[in-house]
Amino acid sequence: MTGLAQRLQPPASVAYPGAHLGLRWRQLIPSDGPGIAELARVVEDADEAIHRISPGAIADLMEGKHGADLIDTIVGVDVDGAIGAVASVRVLRSVDEMAVAVVNALIHPRWRGRGLGRALLFWQDGRARQLLVEHFGADNPIRAQIMNTVDSHMTDRRRLYIAAGFYAKRTFAIMYREIEGSESAPSAKHGYRLLPWNDVNIEEARNLHDAVFTDHYWPEMRGRWWEEAMDECEPRWSFGIVDPEGTLAGYCVCARPVDRWAATGRTEAYVSLIGTSPEHRGKGLVRTLLGAAVAAAAQSGMSRIGLDVDISSPSNAHGIYEHFGFVDERSEVYYAIEH
Repeated sequence: MTGLAQRLQPPASVAYPGAHLGLRWRQLIPSDGPGIAELARVVEDADEAIHRISPGAIADLMEGKHGADLIDTIVGVDVDGAIGAVASVRVLRSVDEMAVAVVNALIHPRWRGRGLGRALLFWQDGRARQLLVEHFGADNPIRAQIMNTVDSHMTDRRRLYIAAGFYAKRTFAIMYREIEGSESAPSAKHGYRLLPWNDVNIEEARNLHDAVFTDHYWPEMRGRWWEEAMDECEPRWSFGIVDPEGTLAGYCVCARPVDRWAATGRTEAYVSLIGTSPEHRGKGLVRTLLGAAVAAAAQSGMSRIGLDVDISSPSNAHGIYEHFGFVDERSEVYYAIEH
């Protein structure tokens, strides 16, 4: 494979969106935090966004995820100094099997319809190519990808990405199961034993996760997904399951998504990761792990539990979750340009 520079062809320079579009662009500074938080609230409400931006995510716009990512963030301010839009390009330095850049933007509703989205995506695409070559090296033969996920109901945003050359790679269903409050954890069968998360060997669980997600459509991201799940892990609702010999055969990591609590007015648990070892499948382990998570969330007074799933997964995970009582609520589409 040829080097990154030859495939990505990064531009020598990338211009900010023009002043004729109404905003003046500059680099993000820490004092922009409150303005971005307010912008995010307005945009998320207007778009009925699935995911909400947390204070931690706003901090990440300034320094990357806990300082681990290479990031460039710009803000557009109006004549009064108010932030009307923000755009970022993030290179995932913790992913070393593939060169990945993630692009994100927020545009206030009153600044839409002027071509800002196209101009920002043009800047993001060019800047992503520059940063990927800068970080991974011009001659590196590693595969490269510029990506983002878009809520499926945001049709204008989806058209924007398609027009810019992005392809829809996967669709993820966001599924929820209502919790009655009387759910009880099922008993593990065939000699398997359920473990509360605090009794799970974390290193063993990480190794199992790496093995389980090797066959995933995007295995290069499995380490990143694990780190993010651990950052958000709620031990009360997370479990492992071991075989009769005491070897970990499966795991279920749940999060406490308090930003959605605040946005929706409902308490919920969310399954971040779930997986079982291939040699232990067909024994009802996923059902046992999910049942334990539901029961634990019910005991904590949660009103529902959610998860997301690749609807084209060859494991028929979507059908399995549906059979367990999860119902599609919304979906998001993963778009990418690959080189």
